[in-house]
Amino acid sequence: MNAEPQLYDFRSPSRFSREQLRALQMACETYARQMATVLSTTLRIVAHSSVEEITQTTYDEYIEQVPNPSLLAVLNFAPLEGDGVFQLPMDLVMSVIDRLLGGPGDVKQPSRALSEIESGLIRNLVRQMVNELRYSFEALGGIRGEVQSLESDPQFLQLAPPSDPMLVAAFEIKLGDTVATSTLCLPVETIAPVLESVHAKPEVELTGAKAEAAENLKGRMHEVPVDVRVSFAPISLPSRDILDLEVGDVLPLRHPTNQPLTLEADGIAIATAVPGSYGKRLACQIVTS
Repeated sequence: MNAEPQLYDFRSPSRFSREQLRALQMACETYARQMATVLSTTLRIVAHSSVEEITQTTYDEYIEQVPNPSLLAVLNFAPLEGDGVFQLPMDLVMSVIDRLLGGPGDVKQPSRALSEIESGLIRNLVRQMVNELRYSFEALGGIRGEVQSLESDPQFLQLAPPSDPMLVAAFEIKLGDTVATSTLCLPVETIAPVLESVHAKPEVELTGAKAEAAENLKGRMHEVPVDVRVSFAPISLPSRDILDLEVGDVLPLRHPTNQPLTLEADGIAIATAVPGSYGKRLACQIVTS
């Protein structure tokens, strides 16, 4: 738990509950481990990946924070709505390409757009990393991401209106001496249906003694005594008048004679009724419910 106060942006309110964010955190942690496995097996080097943070922002704010140039994999999540972005910093991408070509993958790498040959080398690795989304989000119903294209300039990437809400997960990737931050940007309209399963409680079919006990409990629930009251409309009095009340004082209720009384069960209004009698006893008749 983070004890530090966090800023709240009223222009972009959170649309997820604490349980949904926790489930998303666990899915992203699984995805981080899967990314590290893909990088380790492909490059024959120990790679580490961990979740830095998960935030909700707008598409315009996300694009402004993405370094230029970057490797931007445009993702399609059909049949779910919306397109996403898997971003890798260019220094990490160049280090990976250097290792794929047999080089040492030094920390100092050029920062530029990829050539056609370099794009072909990295495309297969990016696809493998994106395919791990399906396994990572399997517990939530699954997300099938497919790489549509690879871009380098975020300013030319117009996948959504600027004000559309996006969910951004940041990952720290360590590859040898190279440490970089990668991001996964998902539209809220894409991830929201997936996270609905967090609140869904599966129906459990009871049998035997448990089914009989559940049926008995259901029957007894209708026999629980509940206090029912019929009341006039409340009035307000200053404290001095309340302190001066004595036996025999008349207190006007200001309740119109043509207005029904309120029927309450355990303090909750459930109906209205008019006063009357039933035989020799006072009673009331329900007029609305």
